[in-house]
Amino acid sequence: MAIFHLSFKVLTRTTKTGKSKSSLYLAAYNSREKLKDELTGLTFDYTKKNDLYKSGIILPEEAPRSFYDRATLWGSCEKIEKRRDSQICRYFIVSLCKELNAEQNEEILKKYLKQNFIKLGMCADYAIHDINGKPHAHVMLTMRKCENGGFSKKKAREWNDPKLAEVWRRQWSVLVNRTLKENGHNNTITHLSFLRQKELAIAKAREALENNDIKRAEELTTLAKHLATKKPVKRKPTVKFLKDKQRKKNKNPELRQRLKQQQEQKEENIKNNKSVGLFFRNILLKLKGGNDKKNKTEKTHKMTEADFFKNMKTDEKEAEDLELNKYIDKELENELNKKNDITHTPTRDRIRNRTQKGYKS
Repeated sequence: MAIFHLSFKVLTRTTKTGKSKSSLYLAAYNSREKLKDELTGLTFDYTKKNDLYKSGIILPEEAPRSFYDRATLWGSCEKIEKRRDSQICRYFIVSLCKELNAEQNEEILKKYLKQNFIKLGMCADYAIHDINGKPHAHVMLTMRKCENGGFSKKKAREWNDPKLAEVWRRQWSVLVNRTLKENGHNNTITHLSFLRQKELAIAKAREALENNDIKRAEELTTLAKHLATKKPVKRKPTVKFLKDKQRKKNKNPELRQRLKQQQEQKEENIKNNKSVGLFFRNILLKLKGGNDKKNKTEKTHKMTEADFFKNMKTDEKEAEDLELNKYIDKELENELNKKNDITHTPTRDRIRNRTQKGYKS
């Protein structure tokens, strides 16, 4: 059954968490190759993965032929970007149709890339994975136009428009539906959300009622009610997703038993260490016990009555000084508030050039 999935993202050199990312890492992962980043010296090797069907690079006419080499293409993208938080490339994952064979899926993907991205001046690096299971494609796109045998000096900011992303999503659904129809399949896909589909169904039902088509209006109303029950799935935060994933792993009884044994072994080791430590601690206390008692008796015996009253006087004086300082601070604060009329509230009027109480306009 054909499904719609197409999500656009942008790869930045540093993420929000401060981790560094490289376009060569993503290219190596998608193409299942071994690539080296010349700027950082890091090597990314994903040759052990065996789910790659086919990968390739599509270039516009203005791009140099050397960009057909994957390491050269993304190495050039890394070199031209100077900022620490630069946007290196745009990438997306798209689901392919199970109703079509591998050659047809590859042909659709290439046609889609040429019609929507290559004609604008982008370079496209694609890779098709898991063709016999859940077929999908990974595509990387450059952020700059190709001109005069290289990349342009300025980025094409108009490509970041969210409306353009919606157009690209619609173009994919139109192309897939047309291909499915040509090959004799009745299945279709749509880029619209459940909410948008419900709104369109209600609008068409009203039109059907105006045209006295009761049967069609009832069908569309039933469809709108069905779509109203479908709520969009919210993406989980990364931390929660990893915790849930770990929790699912721990449901395995053999794994849970092994983890339980490891925990019991840790607790037993802690108890043994504590008992040994307490044993030696008690011995040391017994050895030092006599000397400590003698020192305490000597100290208490040396304390005289005059010293006791002297300490009391100093404590009383410190308490009086503390109260006096508090009183002075309070009076000073009151005087300052009277002079400036400052209201000590956390929410102040942040609008500039506005007259407030106590200030001359």
